[in-house]
Amino acid sequence: MSQTDNTPFSRLSILLVEDEAFALRLAVSVLNQIGVKTVVTAKSGTEALNILGQPTSKFDLIISDWQMPEMTGLNLLKKVRETWPEMPFIMLTGKTSGDFVLAAKDHGVNGYVAKPFAPAQLTAKIASVLRIKV
Repeated sequence: MSQTDNTPFSRLSILLVEDEAFALRLAVSVLNQIGVKTVVTAKSGTEALNILGQPTSKFDLIISDWQMPEMTGLNLLKKVRETWPEMPFIMLTGKTSGDFVLAAKDHGVNGYVAKPFAPAQLTAKIASVLRIKV
């Protein structure tokens, strides 16, 4: 049994939406390091919605990039709120200006992590949003 088998994060199922390969690998690596065993990835908001719409899909958290082709993270958040209003949603973004923050808050984002991020920042934000004691 590895050290990560019994972390507070080990039972989480996370949908990670990121179109940039490097940022995707980094986020998956951080999630694996803290013990998350189930990370499903999507490269666009459209792909994420398709995954969420599958009858067997069950996620504890969505982590999404803001800036993506086809559909922005904000538009994905809006769509998620229509069908899954209680789904915890963290936005990864390089955009931290007031307008962007207010737009996402208006649509029920649960938290932000500024890119580039340190592993501890992402871990702390997940713990805060999901009320996990670390």
